[in-house]
Amino acid sequence: MSNKKEIRQQQAQQLMRENAIGVMELAACIGLDEVKLDAMVGEKCTKQLPDSAARLIEQTFNKPMGWMDSGE
Repeated sequence: MSNKKEIRQQQAQQLMRENAIGVMELAACIGLDEVKLDAMVGEKCTKQLPDSAARLIEQTFNKPMGWMDSGE
């Protein structure tokens, strides 16, 4: 079973694939530092994406609230 950190990373990776963007573009869209965001959602994530950033990503990309945690 995946934990919250892994699920959010997977969802962010899926979102980036769907929108043909990378971490740099995602960071620009939500106003976060690229290096920090890469540590949260990049290929080798070392930090967990905070709730506030997960909700911001959902809102920015018109996803339902909780989508980043759903693993669907």
